[in-house]
Amino acid sequence: MQVTDIVSMVANVGFPVTLCFILIKYVLQNVDEKLSKMEDSLQNLAQEIQRLDESHTEIKSTNNGNQQQAK
Repeated sequence: MQVTDIVSMVANVGFPVTLCFILIKYVLQNVDEKLSKMEDSLQNLAQEIQRLDESHTEIKSTNNGNQQQAK
């Protein structure tokens, strides 16, 4: 947004309304960035949980096999 755009908005709708538009734009940009980071984190967390679940299943099946051989 250029300075001329801001001056034009102030002249057309007034300073408080222009300030609200600028703040809304700023907030939406920041929220979008944070949501993108959170989405990446959630995807990484889901992958890690899947990996741990697979490891747990392998350990569990190995322990069950060892217990059956011991009997």
